[in-house]
Formats: sequence, C-alpha cells, structure tokens
Amino acid sequence: MNPHLLEERVATVNGGRDLADPARARLRAHKATADACRRRAAERRAELERALAGGTTGDALDLMLELDALTEPRTPRYGDAQPV
Repeated sequence: MNPHLLEERVATVNGGRDLADPARARLRAHKATADACRRRAAERRAELERALAGGTTGDALDLMLELDALTEPRTPRYGDAQPV
C-alpha cells in the first residue's frame, strides 16, 4: 500500500480510547512491515542490477525470485485466469 495512504488510514482511526489505541497500534505495525518490505525490495533491486552487470546469473535468479515474492500481489486465480 502507498505509504501516504497508509499514514492517512492511521490518522483516521478514532473512537473511544479502548478502541482507537489497539487499532492504531495494528495499523502502525502494518505500516512498519510495509516500510520494511519496501526497503528490502529496493535493496534487492540494487543487488540485482549489480548481479546482472557482473554476469552472476545464479545470484540474479535468486534475487529475482525474492523480488517477485516481495512485490507480486497475491490475488487468487482460478482456471480462467480471472481474479476472484
């Protein structure tokens, strides 16, 4: 999710103190995880560029697989290849 949109969502959680604090904490934890994934993906992209420039295809393949796992939206698809 876009970091700006996620921050807006965190700011909109309101209500009673008992309701808002746990909800805000969950959203902040989600944002921290999303930020960490974005940083890791950026690091892996830079490593992939270096690996491809140096011709180390084994490392490049591993990096591409990790990037795919970090960035590919996981939408369930069925026989007709249409998302549900």
